[in-house]
Amino acid sequence: MPFKTRKQKLSAVQKRYTLAQNISVNYKSGQSDSDSHKDGGPDKKSPINVKAIEKNYAYVKLDLLKTVVLAGAIIAVQLFLLLKI
Repeated sequence: MPFKTRKQKLSAVQKRYTLAQNISVNYKSGQSDSDSHKDGGPDKKSPINVKAIEKNYAYVKLDLLKTVVLAGAIIAVQLFLLLKI
């Protein structure tokens, strides 16, 4: 594959910077001002349902137990091999 000429490189750089300068971006926040502060006070969030969270992440306890048991077995095998030699 042939190398780019100096003219092609300068053209690519010019295109890259001119495109970046001409882009107009409109950033919007997640909440609109009219919805978040209707009465002028802070937003009131709904209470967190802990039972639902525990139900969704119940597999974590089992995975942690498996990891601890596997790590213990690996350490036991390493100690056995170390003391055997």
